[in-house]
Amino acid sequence: MRLGEQNFLMVDDMTDQDTHPDCKQECANRDGNDRRRFLGAGAAATPFLLTLVSQPALGITCFTPSRSLSRNTSVSQEGKYGECLRAESPGNYKSQQQPGQGAYHWPAAVPPSTLMHPLFVEGSEYLKTQFIKKEGNRWVSMTLGEALAVNAAGQVHFHLIGAYLNKMGGNGAVIPDSVLTAQDVLVMWQEYARRGYYEPMAGIRWYAEDIVNYLKSNGIVG
Repeated sequence: MRLGEQNFLMVDDMTDQDTHPDCKQECANRDGNDRRRFLGAGAAATPFLLTLVSQPALGITCFTPSRSLSRNTSVSQEGKYGECLRAESPGNYKSQQQPGQGAYHWPAAVPPSTLMHPLFVEGSEYLKTQFIKKEGNRWVSMTLGEALAVNAAGQVHFHLIGAYLNKMGGNGAVIPDSVLTAQDVLVMWQEYARRGYYEPMAGIRWYAEDIVNYLKSNGIVG
């Protein structure tokens, strides 16, 4: 199954359920066949109710890169998934770079003036994995704020910067370390910058679209 695809639980049709407030009185007067039909409708509703209570109340169930391939939440997989909350979008970090103004949500430890490199390993593809600018007679790293403004092929840098800022507490985001650490984000970028893909596990390659889909579908970026 390709990353980003989701399986949806099929539930039985529940349109036969009687939701009228007088149902209790009416049901008492029904014959045996009606009672059986009523009970059957109630049974059909059970999977739906179980699905509702299994969903996180406030966030998104998020997975480690390797576990996201199966999205398994069985007891044996504890510690490989969690609940991701309040993840900010890279677009907001890009547009809101003035402290104290608008919806500025950058983490205090990583302001927009933070240099892209060497925090994020410098690759060899200009304005795709290498974000540098010329100042006088020399080339220097762009800041994270400047790099976010670059529309690069795949936009991997854009989303991984957003993921890193969220991991560092931007917007009050909570991304459990059991799912992804700040260092994991940097390693993901490092592999992509040097090889053109990231391996969540041996033999599995994630290219630009796969990396971005993982971050979005797991609520690591908004």
